[in-house]
Amino acid sequence: MAGISFELRKMLKEDSITSLGKTYGYSALLSSGPWVSSIIAILIIGFFSLNLHRNHNEHRAYELVITYAFAFASSIMLTGLIQLPFTRYVADKIYEKREDLILPSYIGALLVSTILGTILILPLSFYVFHGVSTHYIIIVFYIFITMTWIWLANIIASSLKFYKEIFYAYFIIYAFMVIFSYLYGHNSETLLLIFLIGNLLLFAILSSFIVLSYPSDKLISFDFFKMKNFYWFLALSGLFYSLAIWIDKFIFWYHPLTGSVVLGKLHSSVVYDIPIFLAYLTIIPGIAIFFFRLEAHFAPKYDLFFDAVKNGGTLKILDDYKNDMIRVVRQAMRETLYVQTIITIILYIYTKEIFSFLYIPQLYAELFHIDMVGAQLQLGFMSALALLYYLDRRRATMWLSLLFLLLNGSLSLLTIYLGPSFFGYGYTFSLLIVFIISLWVINKTLEDIEYETFLLR
Repeated sequence: MAGISFELRKMLKEDSITSLGKTYGYSALLSSGPWVSSIIAILIIGFFSLNLHRNHNEHRAYELVITYAFAFASSIMLTGLIQLPFTRYVADKIYEKREDLILPSYIGALLVSTILGTILILPLSFYVFHGVSTHYIIIVFYIFITMTWIWLANIIASSLKFYKEIFYAYFIIYAFMVIFSYLYGHNSETLLLIFLIGNLLLFAILSSFIVLSYPSDKLISFDFFKMKNFYWFLALSGLFYSLAIWIDKFIFWYHPLTGSVVLGKLHSSVVYDIPIFLAYLTIIPGIAIFFFRLEAHFAPKYDLFFDAVKNGGTLKILDDYKNDMIRVVRQAMRETLYVQTIITIILYIYTKEIFSFLYIPQLYAELFHIDMVGAQLQLGFMSALALLYYLDRRRATMWLSLLFLLLNGSLSLLTIYLGPSFFGYGYTFSLLIVFIISLWVINKTLEDIEYETFLLR
């Protein structure tokens, strides 16, 4: 990420509102491009559907299919088991100056994810959508496969020098999807086909940038999947975390008190879904700020510390660099949470007006408020995990992610039996607990970093 960090810092030096907006806009896209773009597009398409008085059941089916595609692509096929280890593998090859291995490994990872997706998801699609047309099922299946490809491509795309082109690619493609959905999206099948075509184009663009950036004489490689190259603790950490952020949704979807069938055997929860996904959108500014602070400010301090370790720096120098890292971490966490708190307060005050504009029932307001607090805590927890990944604390991130999974699942189930006034508290309190623990782990890790660097390695 060093190249992107340098470009972001250079952009911010222009010292204008425009440069500030561009810096954090690129940061938001690079850190959370696929899911942010998709949620915004779905909300805009839904807004048009409501105003045009189209079939709301068709649009609800469309939203649900996309949501499940993200859930399965991120939790089971890619983010869960491949994304973090592959990110580390790409970083290792860049550090080793063996970039020629990145493209063949990328193609190998695409092939493996496609084969696994076909084996697991195609039969499941025919089971889940029993009674639905085969054409519809095939579109849904390819949407899932395409989303796994885009998640994988976005890992490498975040390190490319073509960050501006990637930003415009996301913007243009999703604008294309919104326009064509507005003009031709009269049923869920057409909407899904437009979504599929748009994301296939986006994947082709991202892949072309990857090919240009990391040329290789080798077509395909499975070196990434060798036991000696695969980071199992990262894989388990990613799996547990991805499952954790979806488990409360699945509990509310399939519990008889809160869920209902929408399409085939797919369930949703009318009472839970809208507030939680809107709450996720509120943390985009916080994600952008922390991503920038992490890559532009923490990474250079981290590099200085370990360069001093490798080159025999004195204890005084190491202690100074360690204190610099601690100061940057505190500043990044403080700034991120301060900004996010201000945004949360503003949205809390203007919830009624926002919901009226988006045609969202005011009954969702209370749940939206508690979900916003939970989302802010999730931002803090995500930030803590990112720092621990940087510090190579793989076991710690795995146990923290597992704890989040267990707490979110058990507490969310408990809130269903406690009643509607407690909905959302399971998600929020589980994140409060793991966030506090993660801060303690970071503090202890940074305080003991010299000891662990020299004596435990």
